[in-house]
Amino acid sequence: MTPASGTLASARPPADPQRGARNDRPRRPPRLSKSRLLDYLQCPKRLWLQAYRPEAREESAAMHLAFANGHEVGEAARALVPGGVPIEPPNNDLAEALRLTRELLAARPHRPLFEATFERDGLLVRADILLPGPDGWTLAEVKSSGAVKDYHPTDVAIQRWVIETCAGLALARTELWRIDTGWTYAGDGRYEGLFAREDLGQAVEARIAQVPDWVRGANEVLAGPEPAIAMGEQCTTPFDCPFQRWCAAQAGPQPEYPVTLLPNNKGKKLAAELIAEGYADLREVPPERIEDAELAMIARVTREGRPRLDLEAATAIRALAWPRIYLDFETIGFAVPRWAGTRPYQQVPFQWACVIEHKREHESGDATSGRSEQREFLDLSGADPSRRCAEALVCELPREGAVIAYNAQFERGVMERLASQYPDLAKPLRSLAARLFDLLPVVRAHYYHPDMRGSRSIKAVLPTIGAGLDHAELGEVQDGTGAQKAYLEAVSEGTGEERKKELEEGLRRYCGMDIEAMVALAGFLGLAR
Repeated sequence: MTPASGTLASARPPADPQRGARNDRPRRPPRLSKSRLLDYLQCPKRLWLQAYRPEAREESAAMHLAFANGHEVGEAARALVPGGVPIEPPNNDLAEALRLTRELLAARPHRPLFEATFERDGLLVRADILLPGPDGWTLAEVKSSGAVKDYHPTDVAIQRWVIETCAGLALARTELWRIDTGWTYAGDGRYEGLFAREDLGQAVEARIAQVPDWVRGANEVLAGPEPAIAMGEQCTTPFDCPFQRWCAAQAGPQPEYPVTLLPNNKGKKLAAELIAEGYADLREVPPERIEDAELAMIARVTREGRPRLDLEAATAIRALAWPRIYLDFETIGFAVPRWAGTRPYQQVPFQWACVIEHKREHESGDATSGRSEQREFLDLSGADPSRRCAEALVCELPREGAVIAYNAQFERGVMERLASQYPDLAKPLRSLAARLFDLLPVVRAHYYHPDMRGSRSIKAVLPTIGAGLDHAELGEVQDGTGAQKAYLEAVSEGTGEERKKELEEGLRRYCGMDIEAMVALAGFLGLAR
């Protein structure tokens, strides 16, 4: 792996002059850690900003959820290792952590160690788990992901390079403990089987020789000024960078419709080619340069500045059966399952809302929406909400009519899982699933507005149809990740009643707006002329 090397940009002053000049750094570079070295490999500028401009970080709800998941997964892994000794000195004193690690490694008999701490050439690493064995130690890195990812061997290679050389340990094996998403929790408090243990030996060996070069490169970055690196794919791969707003501010004025708005992998690849050819504004790209039909349509609509809305959209909407049931789920998926019969990351529905539109006949014979009613379900008890959710769906939703969703594959999956869990409710649940109608393919095939900027998410579509709805006005629960975060806080033992009530209201407002958005979108598409 090599550092991301986005196009070099000319040096510009910081976005906020009050934060100091670009070269205003401490004289002594900060200590290099494994996490900072991984920052460097993603983007040297990210490393520099993390070291010298930490106040510019902006952490999303998704980042907080990922951190909470990682902590919970780490605790579950420790619980599966009997007799383990955590190395957790007061105030996170790293010098004391290094001393304790040396002391415990010298003790006999050997015991498993958690957060064993090592340092080599100024690079500090902390091992999730060190397991003693007859042939040496096993280094185990614990991850909350369900598969081995490309950066995982790099992570472990950094640790092995430090540990084997500075401590003289014989590491017999290097492992990744990842979540086995096919495992089902029995509800008995036992989590044997939660982790799949992957031997990363060969992949680690292939990278370990590169570690000294990475360390030198990172230290050179820390010793110099802020790198001038343009934004690019490295801003989101392999992780979303928390400094994107800082870098965007430094980039200066950008085209209103940059070539980077082109969606999906084809669009990203084409955008990189167009930038290399000198194109920044999508409206300036010659039509013949874009061959893919979808990307060409996006470029054409953007260039012309007029939305595209095909008559076929209205045909699809007008054919929908009555009553029309607009439905949206909110779900939660735990890396470490809490409820019997659930798997890691299984999406369990804790909330749904719907609007039921009834038909109104006109003298002309046409039918439009008439009386409407709202139904909803929300369970913040902390117990498994699946059964109550399924019962409420069967009881509250009509047995006929179209069930309308946006990206209905998700709703279908939730219903099918509930039907499999509860055979006595399977027939009506599968009837609902069979009647699902997805608005997303209609939008994808027949509607595009320049201000959607390459996205077909409902939050991108909504502002372009004049519905007067804005998720940004909802407060702290504005999207699915925010809803999951709110749920986790609401069911936490330490959450007071007032705060729980606030979270409940926020969840109801958010889910309700998603339904209003679908009703407005269907009405808009149905009026295509």
